[in-house]
Amino acid sequence: MYNRHFGLSAAPFRSTPDTRKFFGGGQRAEVLDTLIYAICHGEGMVKVTGEIGTGKTMLCHMLQEQLPESVEVVYLANPSLTSDEILTAIAQELELALPEHASHLQLQQRLQDYLLYCHRKQRRVVVFIEEAQQMPLQTLEEIRLLSNLETRDAKLLQLVLFGQPELDTLLARHEIRQLRDRIGHSIHLEPLTRREVAEYLRFRLYNAGYRGGELFTRAACRQLALSSGGLIRRLHRLADKALLAAFSANSAQVRWIDAWRARCDERRPSRFPRFAGGLVAGAAVSVIAVLLAGPPQTPGPVVTRTATTSPDNNAISPALQAARQRALSIRPAAGLPRVSQRLLASRNWLRATRNGLTVQLLLSDDDDLGKIEKLLGKQPYTDLLPAIYLSRSEIGGRPRWNLLYGHFDSKTKALAAIAALPDEMRRHQPFLRSISALRRDHQHAEMLANQDTQG
Repeated sequence: MYNRHFGLSAAPFRSTPDTRKFFGGGQRAEVLDTLIYAICHGEGMVKVTGEIGTGKTMLCHMLQEQLPESVEVVYLANPSLTSDEILTAIAQELELALPEHASHLQLQQRLQDYLLYCHRKQRRVVVFIEEAQQMPLQTLEEIRLLSNLETRDAKLLQLVLFGQPELDTLLARHEIRQLRDRIGHSIHLEPLTRREVAEYLRFRLYNAGYRGGELFTRAACRQLALSSGGLIRRLHRLADKALLAAFSANSAQVRWIDAWRARCDERRPSRFPRFAGGLVAGAAVSVIAVLLAGPPQTPGPVVTRTATTSPDNNAISPALQAARQRALSIRPAAGLPRVSQRLLASRNWLRATRNGLTVQLLLSDDDDLGKIEKLLGKQPYTDLLPAIYLSRSEIGGRPRWNLLYGHFDSKTKALAAIAALPDEMRRHQPFLRSISALRRDHQHAEMLANQDTQG
């Protein structure tokens, strides 16, 4: 509905896991790398926990794509299986021929024979079990017995349990302490922090074809972070509703009020007004929003290993090295890494810098940050990247980007810097800009953002 209005080619916040839109921020890329390493090095059993909506299912799908071809994956979406049923399910996923009405012992023997065959062929088998916190105790005991299948020097079967935090409560029970002791790595997915929420929104928009400036204002990002608690699934719903609210208001950006309306829609409209007609007492509303959302999030550790293993790169196969490299290369700003980095640096620079001069290298033709990303990837801009800053302006009602270079305390130094620029940069006729004037523009933008938070 709102795609054309915002220049999107696809819906950015669909809830269906799509591995092409995997977000590597929030340490998700590092978690993916850890899982690949643990599976390919025969670590035995791994546990991955996280609240509903932190991205466990997406991570599971990514693993299936990123693991080397020498790893066979068995995916079990239904954890509520008996001990016999889980053996049958694994055997069927591996396409093993089973005798009719096979006994428990026959299932075990057939599976063990196949795992030994895979071991001789230098292949691995891994079983992913989703919603593992719902598994019956007898089935968990069967899982423990499966983890016992091994040769003198290797585990025959790898197991990865994905579950909500209740899985930890289940594993803490005394009667399954033997299973708990076999878990080599424990990984917990934390919700996204406020900054990661802004990165995530930008990442999803870019993957949906957006090429403009910041579509979600900083105030809107803060509100969405508070409302969602950093949980990706909830963030999708809220961001989608916020875009719809902005579209209904014919706004070119998603403002705080749009994010607040999305939050109210998630709650109960009878308790939280939709502000359909005009502005309400903004300061009081902001206080209510903060009180309802609770204290600000603080980033915490994501990966916790109960058994640490120091990777020995000399012992890692080329296939595994390639898989791990692919995992770690998946970063939040997959589309605009240089622009995202320089936007953050530019905001910090303008806040901290009061006086002096900078050099305006060029002014963009439009609001398309994709073009800026391509430019920053070319020589000689790449060489000067740490000293390049971005500032947005509206000229003749059209948003455009100023590409700035350096910070100089005198006009002589600034002019010398212009003279030292490569010919390719000087052909755009760079000129001096006052940082104090740029800072006033920046403060004006922040004032508008603060007005946005008040209504």
